[in-house]
Amino acid sequence: MELTELQKVVIVTETIIKDKILKHITSMGAKGYTIDTVCGKGERGIRGDNVISPGDFSRNIKVEIITTKEIAEKIASSVIDSFFKNYAGIVYIEDVRVVRAKKFE
Repeated sequence: MELTELQKVVIVTETIIKDKILKHITSMGAKGYTIDTVCGKGERGIRGDNVISPGDFSRNIKVEIITTKEIAEKIASSVIDSFFKNYAGIVYIEDVRVVRAKKFE
């Protein structure tokens, strides 16, 4: 099995800007992404609980993108500058090793 080193960008932010974030990261070169609805506690208090309904904006989303180092850094920087002046969120980048790397490049 051949493993290739890439980067995973993780964005945790408000559900209300999901469509804008997805359009933005795709325009910056992301080939795909995975989204989860998440809840947790941070500097702005507790977000969400165990119940979710359609259109529920009380939870956050977590978007994960696996890509090259160059694109990962570009996405992280741009999301922070474009969205996090007006919306809550964090971004972090992790090193990952993947099989079938062509799916991400």
